[in-house]
Amino acid sequence: MGQRLDRAGLRMGADMKIEAGKYYRTRDGDVVGPMRRVDWCDANFFAAGDFTWNEDGSYVQGIPYKLDLISEVYVSDTPPADAPAPEAKTLRDEFAGLALTGFAANPNNAAGTEESAQWAYRYADAMMEARKK
Repeated sequence: MGQRLDRAGLRMGADMKIEAGKYYRTRDGDVVGPMRRVDWCDANFFAAGDFTWNEDGSYVQGIPYKLDLISEVYVSDTPPADAPAPEAKTLRDEFAGLALTGFAANPNNAAGTEESAQWAYRYADAMMEARKK
């Protein structure tokens, strides 16, 4: 069976079969899933969140729509083996982030971004010292 495309050249659901537990991309770019089979009817419907799709990935049968599923997406909590390890955030970094948020929210703060970041870490260092007492 050939692949059906809509006017924008995006695949329509003719050759797609949705599977429970997998994730899919919609026409408008969102990722939805994991899919679950709908158990309230005899038809082959799948749902994720508040939305329901036909087994072929179409949201509305026969009419191209922004919520149509156009491709499977691989989603995992495990990063690829060649991915660099994330840099650990320290308590000092957390404190600096909170201080920087305060600086950014203050309309009277005339310091630039570089100076504000330096001040944020000065405040963080003071907070780290205060913790020791």
